[in-house]
Amino acid sequence: MPRPAMRTLLLLVLHVFASSLSISGASAEDKKPDEKKPGAPKVVVVLPLGVEAGTTNQLTIRGLDLTNATRVRFIGAAETIEARITAREPGGKLDGFDAAKVGDQKLVVEFVAPAEAAPGFEVVVTSALGDSTPHAVAMVPAGRLVAEKEPDDGFRDAQEVRPGQTVRGLIASPDDVDVFAVQVEAGRTLRAEVRAERLGGTLDGSLTLYSDKGQILATNDDSVGRDPSVGFRVTVTGRYLIALSSVTEKAAATHAYLLDVTVPP
Repeated sequence: MPRPAMRTLLLLVLHVFASSLSISGASAEDKKPDEKKPGAPKVVVVLPLGVEAGTTNQLTIRGLDLTNATRVRFIGAAETIEARITAREPGGKLDGFDAAKVGDQKLVVEFVAPAEAAPGFEVVVTSALGDSTPHAVAMVPAGRLVAEKEPDDGFRDAQEVRPGQTVRGLIASPDDVDVFAVQVEAGRTLRAEVRAERLGGTLDGSLTLYSDKGQILATNDDSVGRDPSVGFRVTVTGRYLIALSSVTEKAAATHAYLLDVTVPP
């Protein structure tokens, strides 16, 4: 092959090689992950899940893009209620849960719940990038909210509750079982209902209703979404037991719940 032709061929090969390096470099650059840009706040769970009307409360709001919040307010009552932000913190990793489900940031706020319980009560977090979607927080009438108290993990240690009360509790470990005892008259229907998932909690609970002698009367896993409820028409006046546990082998601070115990006419 004449030398000019060889030189031309060599230049062509070098040009192709240089082009491939350029393309390869651009591809590598394209594959670099984009840095997450902050967006409007997102609230995924508020702990505790419910408050009592007319009381001063401290709440932990977990979610995404929260630490730049400028305002937290509660809507749905007679008037909008402003909350005071007392802390802005990383959410911390909760084993077994994606950040989209439990949040990776949190705000701690204080506010006074109105004296009259409202049917709709929601929290909204505001930053320079917008407002969060309203997130429900339960409000229980004054005098009806009771805290779960350990130990309450067996029939002998069952926590006494009264019809009409709401228990605010936490399934603290995968094998934790919370047991409650209630006195019911014959001819009445005992109902127990959990509110957890519908308020942003991660608990997938199971409810079982027992007689005082340990006989299973009713059981339920899922009723409203993953929130269980049970009901039983009582034929013998006496003490009845309600047991709540988790159906998954997980435990987290977000395994909170509200247990409504009622005896409707």
